Amino acid sequence: MRFSPFWLALLPAAALLGAAPAGGPKVPPGKIKSVFVATPPTIDGQATEWTDSLQYDANSKLQYLVLNDGRTMYLRVRINDTPTQAKFAYLGTVVWLDSTGRNQQQLGIRFPLPVDLESLPKGESRPPGAMGPSAAERLADHQTRLRQVLLNAKEMELLNFRGSKEPVLADAQSLLGVKAAINLDAQGNLIHELAVPLRLIYKRVPNLASGQAATVGVTLAGMKPKMPKSDSSSDPYSSMNGGGMGGGMGGGYGRGMRGGPQYTFSTFNLRTSAQLAGQAGQ
Repeated sequence: MRFSPFWLALLPAAALLGAAPAGGPKVPPGKIKSVFVATPPTIDGQATEWTDSLQYDANSKLQYLVLNDGRTMYLRVRINDTPTQAKFAYLGTVVWLDSTGRNQQQLGIRFPLPVDLESLPKGESRPPGAMGPSAAERLADHQTRLRQVLLNAKEMELLNFRGSKEPVLADAQSLLGVKAAINLDAQGNLIHELAVPLRLIYKRVPNLASGQAATVGVTLAGMKPKMPKSDSSSDPYSSMNGGGMGGGMGGGYGRGMRGGPQYTFSTFNLRTSAQLAGQAGQ
């Protein structure tokens, strides 16, 4: 994935932080109960079937839910935080699953794949001294750009798939049984859905209907870009309002004591484990 400092101006301001991520110290991964579904849900990036309440993780700003039937586990994610949406969609996300519940990264699904940041449409150029876009304009630009990117989210990579050391590229609606979809709904929420057959997670598929206990570890990990070197040629502000933040981007990042730009980036990470359900109500 190629990197251009200009892409920094495409992210909402809070996506780039000049200090350590907020949210306090890391907490141990929690354990939740999966929701049993009698009918396999459609994996289409639409939340029209969603009736159960989602869990919320304040550190990652992700809303999520794990579901399962006797053969497949499902993951639903909803994101309404715009900086997190940008990181999730532009830089790519990996979902790691394991049969121990201890987040051992046995099987990974990278979806969406990272995009070439150079290909993202650039914002409207404004003359020096002109007012930046309003908050409503920035949000509209963000959603337009996001929808364009999501239209091309048709492929995924399977990591550690059947012992392979190299990522296995597959269609997002793979015949292997792994299915993934992502979309932006009418309310501006980023919707992500994933289905993974239990046979790809467990050596022996647990007999959930008989009451056999089974836990799956789930990790959602955002990817990081290669940050620019601290020199003036990499300064994305040199052409924006005389080197200022411009466009309402203030507070996201800044210069060091010697005048060179210094960038720090905080991505998201969610770790949990889910006890699979054998039937409705379990």
